Amino acid sequence: MRRAKSFIELTNLGVDYKGRKARVNDTSVLTEVMAGPKREWAKTVENMADERYPGWRANLKATGKRLPTELAEGLKSRSTWLALRPTYVKSLLVWLGAADDDTLVEDFLARLDAGLEFVTFVTQEFLLRNYNLEKHKSDVFDHFQLLHLALDRFVIVSADPDLLVRTRLSPQASRIMTFEQFLETL
Repeated sequence: MRRAKSFIELTNLGVDYKGRKARVNDTSVLTEVMAGPKREWAKTVENMADERYPGWRANLKATGKRLPTELAEGLKSRSTWLALRPTYVKSLLVWLGAADDDTLVEDFLARLDAGLEFVTFVTQEFLLRNYNLEKHKSDVFDHFQLLHLALDRFVIVSADPDLLVRTRLSPQASRIMTFEQFLETL
């Protein structure tokens, strides 16, 4: 599948593979494979909202906003979100089965900066500006890509202008570029 250059090649023409043409007749399996991470992403963003304000769903129904004004004001500051990053990294390390000592946390904070910046942006938008998870389901895949920047040898080449906007405050943003910018580096 990853060798296909287009959807038509994948489903109609076939992809050369081991001297034969491989085709996918039923794309529902692809939809299902993609649906899992998308559901998990939505659940993760909602869980982060639950941690900040468990009553956000009721508040959204009652007022059209996820947070009361006084609580929203406190979450507009960048410093509030920066202070939450070590907690996110520690949770990730525990989930991976690694030690969550301060040295490792500091290293991961730097290495995952673009990914953390992206998650912060999405969570802020979700809580403060009624970001619609249904309209942005593919954001999970943007986040997955950004995690590759933890390794210094990777860059991300993307035609998605939102990716740069959402990570512009990260020192790793210089490693996210358009195809034209990438060609200039060769």
